[in-house]
Amino acid sequence: GETKRKVGGEATQASERYSEVMDASQVFVIEEVLASHDFSRHQCVMDVGCGMGRLISRIGLAHPHLKLKLFDLPSVVSLAAHRLDQAGLSGRYACHAGSFKTDELPKGADLITLVRIGHDHSDSVCLDLFRKAWAALPEGGQLLLAEPMAATELNRNLASAYFHFYLLAMGDGRLRSPEDYERMLREA
Repeated sequence: GETKRKVGGEATQASERYSEVMDASQVFVIEEVLASHDFSRHQCVMDVGCGMGRLISRIGLAHPHLKLKLFDLPSVVSLAAHRLDQAGLSGRYACHAGSFKTDELPKGADLITLVRIGHDHSDSVCLDLFRKAWAALPEGGQLLLAEPMAATELNRNLASAYFHFYLLAMGDGRLRSPEDYERMLREA
């Protein structure tokens, strides 16, 4: 009873705090994503691991024809819904609460976005998520993946060092190279 409520409340507060940190740190990533992909050619976009909805609200405001879907943990997806309502996007989005680790992804989107999701998880979790995205997408659908990448001979940077320490603190995940992601996506 009481212990369960307390633990659940702490879990909700922890996911809200984590979502706030991730939300604040995604501003530059979101700008890059918006500048690098033509969202106008899609009908429906689903942001998996949507956090507080910063990306999907920006996409929705920039492309009024799009239907929007959000997928994240129940306590997190409600934060995103609040942001979309505040942005005037009520009636254009559907929230889907769940965990991509245990649940299938909803169908109906012709573009699925995964922004800074993969690096937080093991190869097996990523591979399973990519398979679920493949199953949810229609013929001709697309997956947009935006991740910090591991340093390679062509790409030596301080961000790799930062993310290695970040992942050590998180206790799971790893930085992958573009080739790692390509291999995993082909396998999925």
